Order: sequence, then C-alpha cells, then structure tokens
Amino acid sequence: MARADGRLTEAPTHQRRVRVGVLDVRATLAPFGVFRRDPTHAWWPTAFARAVRTPAGDGTVRFSWPRAGSSSSSDGHVDVDAWGPGASWLLDAAPRWLGCDDDPSTFDPSSNPRLAELWRRHGRWRLAGSGLVWQELAATILGQRVTTVDAMVSWRRICRTWGEPAPGPLGLMLPPAPGVIAGSTYVELHRHGVERRRADALVTAARRAARLEEAATMPIDDALSRLSALPGLGVWTATATATLSHGHPDAVIIGDYGVPTVVSYALTGDARRVDDERMLELLEPFRGHRWRVVRLLYNAGVTPPRRAPRARNPRIEHL
Repeated sequence: MARADGRLTEAPTHQRRVRVGVLDVRATLAPFGVFRRDPTHAWWPTAFARAVRTPAGDGTVRFSWPRAGSSSSSDGHVDVDAWGPGASWLLDAAPRWLGCDDDPSTFDPSSNPRLAELWRRHGRWRLAGSGLVWQELAATILGQRVTTVDAMVSWRRICRTWGEPAPGPLGLMLPPAPGVIAGSTYVELHRHGVERRRADALVTAARRAARLEEAATMPIDDALSRLSALPGLGVWTATATATLSHGHPDAVIIGDYGVPTVVSYALTGDARRVDDERMLELLEPFRGHRWRVVRLLYNAGVTPPRRAPRARNPRIEHL
C-alpha cells in the first residue's frame, strides 16, 4: 500500500522519468482527479495516482514530483510508476498526461487585463489528454442533467459494485469494464441513482465502446462527431469527454450549466447567467485557445457570486 505521504511500500513494475521544466503538476493533472472519494484515483501532497483501463490492459499509474516552491509544482521532472498489463501503455502516455504536447506559446490574453493577470499568476500548468474514451465517457454520462455531487455518488457506487481492484499497492478500484455495463439492466443502474435516460445512454455507449474508443486517436472534430453520434450522447457529453481524452486547447464544453456564466463573469464582471452563444462570443478573441481560457479561470478559482441555494436532485433510487 502507499503511505499517507504517497511513498510506496511495494516497488512498481515499470518506471520512467519525464522532463517537464517548471510545471504546476497538480493543476495539469487536476481534471483526471476532480472528485473526492472517487475510488479510481488518489491524491497526496506531491503525487497523484489513477486506475485505468487502457487499450493494452488494466493498469495503475502514479505521478510524483519533488517539492519545489509549492506542494503542487515540479521544477524539472516527474517520476511515473505503473503496474499491471497496461503499465507500458501508461508510461508511453505519461508525457501527454503531463501536457508535454501542449503549446501555449501563441496564447495572448493581453486584450483582457484581468485574464492577462490570471495567466501571469496561474499559467504554469498545461492541457493534458488521457488518450482514453470509455473511462472518461462513462463518468461524463452520469453527469448528464444532475449535480456533480449526485453524479459522483452514482459513479462511486457503480465502481464499487462492478469495478475490480486495480493492479498495484495503492488500493484503487478500476472502473467497470464496458462489457459489464453492457450486460447490466436499467433496474440495476436505478439502484445506484441512475434514471432511465442516463442508464440507456450508458448501456448504449458500453455496447459501442470499441467504436467510441477509436475517437481517442482521431482529430478533435472527427472525435466530437463520433462521440455525439449515438442516442443519448449529445454535444455536452461529447465535448466534456473530449476535454479529458484530447485536452485540445480550443475544444470548449458546450451545453454546460455553469461554464458560460464563469466566462462571462471573469471577462466582463457580469455575474448573470448567460448561454453558450454569449460565452463563445466572449471567447472568440482567444480562438485556438478557448478551452485554455476556461481552464485558466477554473484553475485560478474564479467563481461568480451565488444567487440561489445550490441545486439538489431528488434521490433517484428512491423514486
């Protein structure tokens, strides 16, 4: 097992070191480990681990970096450890997970003074892509039309019920394999807080998982077309999945409840709720880096003032 500080009590089966320069590793990896109590990942002060179903087999990957300047920053390198049949695939993918393919050199936020200041203060992270679809897509489908808290409760229950212990000593759980979800029923998913529409979308995606997984290696526009082609997989699901699988700097999440308002508040000071059309209008001067702008706002903690109590969904499994 791993100790409380993230140090290992069992040696990994595969290792490599990735040179990254001065990088905020925590902010770069953050999209892969957003929710607390998600059994598929774990954070430590200077380490992050995730259980993954790769095209080469199941695996666990762990990134660790030296404490330098702050608890989230690396000054030069990140050590990558991996376990399981998918270990070699994960080591090969590690530079992409660390944003080594991301090039922000053409990003110019100077037209908006606040954005320019946020980039100056918080711009040491990079956009990362996992190169995976099913794992990102399954959790995203559960986030359709419900709060993130409720989606994570369902995800945690589903992983505990149908997942498997991940390779290695970290005590993580693998997400359920597509074949397992493809053979499940609506009644079984309903017990985990998933109503009919999301259950149907999840099972449909699981049955087409091989075709959907091909999107991971497609150009972003083709990938979005593939990910939105099935019933129940609309533009929000496709774009939200692609931000994780591809990490493309211009692929903005469309159809989200909160992202347009965050953008509007950050760039104009207006905290009123706006739609996608207004968000894209505000982001147009930064075309080519529109998703980078959104990630910057979230990494910097930009949040509009709350105008109403936090939304809550009914307990679906009790309906």
